[in-house]
Amino acid sequence: MKKSEIKNILFSMRTTENEEIINNLLGKIDLLSEEKLHNILVQVEDNEESIKKYLQEKINSMQGQHETHTRINKMFSYGISGSTIHLHMPVDLHEMFAKIGISKTVNTVNLYLLDAINRITMMRAEGFYKFLDKNNIYMISPILLKRELEFLNKLDFMIQIYKKKELQDEQFVAEHPESQLAVRIFGNDKDVGTAIIGFDTINSKEWQEKKSKQIQIFNEKGINLEFEEKSIE
Repeated sequence: MKKSEIKNILFSMRTTENEEIINNLLGKIDLLSEEKLHNILVQVEDNEESIKKYLQEKINSMQGQHETHTRINKMFSYGISGSTIHLHMPVDLHEMFAKIGISKTVNTVNLYLLDAINRITMMRAEGFYKFLDKNNIYMISPILLKRELEFLNKLDFMIQIYKKKELQDEQFVAEHPESQLAVRIFGNDKDVGTAIIGFDTINSKEWQEKKSKQIQIFNEKGINLEFEEKSIE
């Protein structure tokens, strides 16, 4: 069975209560290697009934781990589901647009995103119990500008984009089950994207060098973090 078929099964299992857990599992499926996927299918048997039973067991086990959102810095909060940390990106930035302009707003959001990832990574390394067994960071959000996607892509996030025109096409949505999640959460009047990155990537020397270089670029443009909160729990 292909990844797309397994995702279709997950979408059919979605309820209001398990929506965030389903999002988490969709992200985890995206990250699975073909070898790991094959091993799972061999273990649970490669048929719809067995896979649905396996997924339901995963959902049941993760429901006890589900948490509300917690602020991690001035602009981002996180939630936890299973082995994934969900970073929630700001949506309404109109006040910042009016005050400091679009370019500086987007750069500021990106700097705070890097700060949020850095805080989470450090807390995980220091043994913060909520993050110890987490494998990746996942986001779903309306896409503000093309440069936001370019920034995430440059930093090795796995990205899936749904254009507003596509989300308004009933046939497209019917043929692409994942796009139904975007419509359900954000409606069909804006572009929506998902992004996911694993801690194995974040902790690599190459990624840390990319992060440091990007922060330096922001700082040289006069964009810095405001440390209004010394500790976030």
